[in-house]
Amino acid sequence: MRDRAAVAYKLLSRVDPGRLFGGRAVGLRDGAILALIAAGLTLVEISNLRATAIKMIDGQVQVSIQRQGITWSATLPTALGARLLAWISECRLWGEAEPVFAGRRGGPLTLGGVGRVLHRYRHHPPAPPKKKRRKKKKAARVHNRPLLFSSLNRLGGTR
Repeated sequence: MRDRAAVAYKLLSRVDPGRLFGGRAVGLRDGAILALIAAGLTLVEISNLRATAIKMIDGQVQVSIQRQGITWSATLPTALGARLLAWISECRLWGEAEPVFAGRRGGPLTLGGVGRVLHRYRHHPPAPPKKKRRKKKKAARVHNRPLLFSSLNRLGGTR
C-alpha cells in the first residue's frame, strides 16, 4: 500500500492537467485519482468516493472514508488537495451526493477504471508535446499566358 502511494506520488509529475478526451478534462481527473492514491486511499475507496465526503476545513482538504466499518478522515497535503479541488471545481460537484469519478455511462468509475489510470501512467511514458506546424507561405502566381481570342469568343465577345 505504501509502495503504491509512493509510486503514485512520483507519477503525478507525468500528468498533463490540460489533457482532454472527448471534451472531458481527463488530465484533471487522472491527477485527482493519483493524488488520492498518493494520500493512501485504496482503489475501492476511490471508486466509492462521493463528493459529500470532501470538505475544506481551515484551508485544508479533508476526505472522509469508510474503512473497516469506521469513518476515517484523511487530511491531504496541499499539493495533493489542490489536484482534487481542481477536479471537483471542474465538475461542479461541491456538496453533491454524486460519485466524484464517473465512468463513461455516468455511473461511478469502476475499480478496474481506477486501476487503469494508475497503470496508464506507470507503464506508458508521457507523450512528447506536439510541435506546431508552420504554415508555408504561398508564392504569388504570375500568369504569363497570352490572352487567347478563342476564350473571348466563348464569353460572347468579338474580335
